Amino acid sequence: GVLKDIGIKEFDKVGIISNNRWEWAAITSAAHSMNATIVPMYEAQLPSDWTYILNDSGCAALFCATQEIFDCVQADVLPSTPLVQATLCLNAKLGEEHAFATAMDRASADSPIVAPTQEDLADLIYTSGTTGKPKGVELTHLNLTSNVKSAIRTMTEHPSDLMSQQDTSLAFLPWAHSYGQTCELWAGMSNGIGMGVCRGVPSILEDLQLVKPTLLFAVPTLYKRVYDGVHNLMESASPIRKGLMKRALDMGRRNADAQQGLRAPLGTWEGMQFKALDSIVLSKIRDRFGGNLRHGFVAGAACPAEVLDFMDDLGIPICEGYGLTETSPIITINTPQTRQVGSVGKAIGGVEVFIIGQDGKEVEQGQEGEICCVGPNVMRSYYKNKEATDKVITTAPDGKSRMFHTGDLGRVDAEGFVKVTGRVKEQYKLENGKYVVPTPIEEAVGMSRFIMQVVLVGANRPHNVALLVPDWAVIRTELKVGDDVSEEDLANDERVKQLIDAEIETNCYKLKKFEIPTKWAFVAPFTAANNMLTPKMSIRRHKVMEAYADVVNDLYTDEKEQSRKEQAA
Repeated sequence: GVLKDIGIKEFDKVGIISNNRWEWAAITSAAHSMNATIVPMYEAQLPSDWTYILNDSGCAALFCATQEIFDCVQADVLPSTPLVQATLCLNAKLGEEHAFATAMDRASADSPIVAPTQEDLADLIYTSGTTGKPKGVELTHLNLTSNVKSAIRTMTEHPSDLMSQQDTSLAFLPWAHSYGQTCELWAGMSNGIGMGVCRGVPSILEDLQLVKPTLLFAVPTLYKRVYDGVHNLMESASPIRKGLMKRALDMGRRNADAQQGLRAPLGTWEGMQFKALDSIVLSKIRDRFGGNLRHGFVAGAACPAEVLDFMDDLGIPICEGYGLTETSPIITINTPQTRQVGSVGKAIGGVEVFIIGQDGKEVEQGQEGEICCVGPNVMRSYYKNKEATDKVITTAPDGKSRMFHTGDLGRVDAEGFVKVTGRVKEQYKLENGKYVVPTPIEEAVGMSRFIMQVVLVGANRPHNVALLVPDWAVIRTELKVGDDVSEEDLANDERVKQLIDAEIETNCYKLKKFEIPTKWAFVAPFTAANNMLTPKMSIRRHKVMEAYADVVNDLYTDEKEQSRKEQAA
């Protein structure tokens, strides 16, 4: 095969810089079949990131998706990565010396099959990390296979009910990340589902119409995008149409509750209403997902309860799960039969969750602490980084098992449902000594259809403030303002301030008073290009705060000046 021809042997590392495509799956499967290790990277990463990962991992070969990436690697990466002996381009045409297609055409007939053991290294995935250098997560074949088997068996006694050869997914999540790779690629392939590869975020709604998936593995952003779109439509609709949509969603809620055994089955009259409204309204909304979606899966960040309920109303149950790259990734999951909105589900089979307090001991049931887990899903280690490994893998309360510390705060209820409440490292104290966990506050503020991204600030300050990325298109529609008004003028419009203030007040009503941001400022979008997002779309909080330090200071300074003026008066 190609890998043998370019010199790859058992235990070698094979790098791939590419978005999802069939070659990605083929190369990875081939590497695993000869007991080599895949080192996936993102097209959106910087050349300096590729250089670091290639050198740290010791990759012997590299596959590049596009000619542009190949040329960049030749010029800016290979001079500093002496261990890389072969580089091929997936997009290059047959006949070109550096083309993957040419290598495939010349490939020798004999392909060495070396069966890996459970403990052999399958993937070396570098965490994008919101701080510091990325760490290589060693995932063994046992890590990946046990996670696939346990997750499916936890969700259903009959795997074909969950996914089968009759199912299709739209590969939207990057396979370079463990969520997309384990949950969609390997779980899907092992159950024979078909996969269409999404062309990219801008094309996702169009691709949903082309592929018409029955299953969808996604992050909350995708489901919230449809949720916001429907609610924007409702707000701008005529009173009659708005009332019809609300009634349809209400009947959808009743039907969903009946399906879950939370209420009696729909009566004859209710059933007739639901059937009519489902045909007239709800089916049209489901068409935004292609029209065939049976159920979806979500992880990567907390999915707002309102969005999960909305999907239930449509008749598309969403199973929310939780995990990290270091846990292959699934730790917990809600199942189609047993779901609790607001939680990330129960531990999958073979995995045990512990909540550990600041004293290093297990807390009592229902109390908050760090989420930790034990199981065959826990990574082998961080590659060549014993110090970092020892910080996150300790001995479990049973005195013998390897326990992974997630860095996330959470609690477990009496039924075993896990709720994630924030990040250990992100919690901070206000000036008055009160603790703040920013994540749930940001989620509440971010439920506004006028707000796209949120970062809360307040460490050692008198109160919280927020940096908000607005959705100008929705704001313009709401205020009936055309493109002739600039974003700068809109930002200074008193109506916009009143709109956002009202949204924060409405969406944060469940929060404690000291948690709610008292002031806010609009900022530019957080993107991978400005280094404020990781490749998996997590916000690099410290980068945002560095970039907008002056804006934050102004929010507090304006307040102090106002206070002084009031005292002087």
